[in-house]
Parts: sequence; C-alpha cells; structure tokens
Amino acid sequence: MVRLQDHAELTAFAPAAWRTRAVHLDPDLDSATPTYGDNCRRAGRAFSLRHAVGGDVIVFLARLHPTSGGAAAFHLVGCLYIDRVLADVDHDPGCGWWDGNAHVRRARARSEWDSFWVFGGASGSRLFNRAIRFARPELEKLLGDKIRWPSNRTELQTIGSCTRAVRRIVGEGGEWLRATCLS
Repeated sequence: MVRLQDHAELTAFAPAAWRTRAVHLDPDLDSATPTYGDNCRRAGRAFSLRHAVGGDVIVFLARLHPTSGGAAAFHLVGCLYIDRVLADVDHDPGCGWWDGNAHVRRARARSEWDSFWVFGGASGSRLFNRAIRFARPELEKLLGDKIRWPSNRTELQTIGSCTRAVRRIVGEGGEWLRATCLS
C-alpha cells in the first residue's frame, strides 16, 4: 500500500492527519513506466478511452488553488503518450509493465478485478514542469465556439462540465493538444 507520506513532494500540500492515508497515485507519470488506469466499461468519464490506441495522448487536467490565495483554476498538468493498453483486466495478468499502476496494486491487495484498463506511456509521457492554465480561450480553441456558457454557472463550472469525460480530439484540436503537451 502506498501512503501519502511515501511521497515527500506531496505531503507539504496536505493536512498532517492525511500523511498515513493510502493514496491512489493515478496517473503515475513519474515512474520508469508511466501508467494511467480507469474503468472504461463502468466509468462514464472514461468510456471513450476504449477506443484509445498507441500514439494517442491523454492530457491530465487538475483544479488547482494558488498558495497565495485567490480563485481556483483548471490547469493542464501532464500527459501520457499511449504506447500500449491492457484492456478489461478481470484477473491478475501476472508480472509486466503494469505492475506499478494503482489499479493493479489495489486489485492485488483486495482481489477485486473489475475489468479496469491500464494505459502504458511511451517516451515523452510526464508531469509538466509547470501547470499550464486552461481557461475559456483554451477550451474554445480545443472544442470550438459551440460551447454554451450559461449565465447561472461560473466559467470554472462550465469548463468542469465540458472536461468531466474523456474526449477524442481529431484534427486541429489534436494538433493544439499535442503542441501543448510538448511545450
């Protein structure tokens, strides 16, 4: 079991009482074999990942709060260039590149193999050196100008709704996404 205290770089950002808590470190973009896992059959947010193939890029978005105060905002924080996929894991697959993934570790500890998927990252998969702000202009560039911005919702709420699930971006949006990931 991995605990928050096992990751010194994270403990400064969490209450002291949480340091002994188990953590689900996923995606794991810092390891020798970067991975991301999700349940692509049951979790609506990940359903379209069933169509992911080698060469596709998963970009990770996080809601971050500035340490100096101020409002929370969304930021791109890392990417995983898909190199391989372990699909519908419903039993222990044995040893392999997936061993460090949080879903595999949890399933082995609890004997709960619930058809999750694990994506292995190729070279270039990583956490970014700095978070890249992702606000209305970036969302509109990525998804087009057809997005509804209801007056009774904040920009953050609307962006959260639009990015809650994985989206497959093809064409110019994909090129922008790839360029952002490489910067």
